[in-house]
Amino acid sequence: MLGIKTLSPADFRIIPIPRKGYARTGLGQKSEYRKHAVFQFPSLFTERNITEEILQNHTLYPLTAALGRSTTNTIVTPTTWKKICPDCAYENFEKFGTAYVHRSHVQASVQVCSIHGSNLITSCPTCSTPIQNHDITRLGVCSQKYKNSKRQLNSPNHSYSIFIAELLNYKGAPVQRDDAQWIVGKSLYIKYFNEMCSDENYSSKIITREFGAKSINSNYRTASDQSFTIQAFLGCGTAERYFDLLTNKAATAQLQKEVNSLDHARRRRKALTA
Repeated sequence: MLGIKTLSPADFRIIPIPRKGYARTGLGQKSEYRKHAVFQFPSLFTERNITEEILQNHTLYPLTAALGRSTTNTIVTPTTWKKICPDCAYENFEKFGTAYVHRSHVQASVQVCSIHGSNLITSCPTCSTPIQNHDITRLGVCSQKYKNSKRQLNSPNHSYSIFIAELLNYKGAPVQRDDAQWIVGKSLYIKYFNEMCSDENYSSKIITREFGAKSINSNYRTASDQSFTIQAFLGCGTAERYFDLLTNKAATAQLQKEVNSLDHARRRRKALTA
């Protein structure tokens, strides 16, 4: 819906409804407990009984659910769009008669199309208009002149965009935050053990090195989807591996075994140098 000039953000934006109360109220009542997020949907969706379809298939909510993120740190329906894949725009126009915004391209950290491996562009090569200001109804027409897209097939950026796209296909119940944080933290520990031991800010530095990000919140509990997704990708590598660790007890047991082995090696090394 982004970019359709006849719609205002209020027409399509889905807003998380905050829980009532925090910790305990002055009257001794506990705050509201929920196993899942609750949203306020615009009438455009409720009147057509398509709220669940929209939430699961056309927003960033599955990413939030898959990573166990708090809705207070996420935006389910962004109100701006800045990038497109030139190949997607061309193919969508040919197939559907219009180009449209792909949710897998919205996150700032995604620079490559998961389907084509093409660099996402922020300005139109045909008319030089910034993509965020481009009339989406004209984008398909402009795309007919897009040629020779630069690609990063099989690069880390391409693998990361595939990771995002596959998390966006998640249809299960929201993952428990502590479970997601445990998996990501332990996976990073194993993969970047030496760097972790030598630098307490290893996570931010690795993310900056791999993705060129200028500022990343490496605190698991307050990290946005963007920064935590990068951490999950660096630790797990693929969505398949991440979901396997979530659901396969043997995989998590093996992960813990590897962590214990590294802990033992670190303690032994520390004892020898004492």
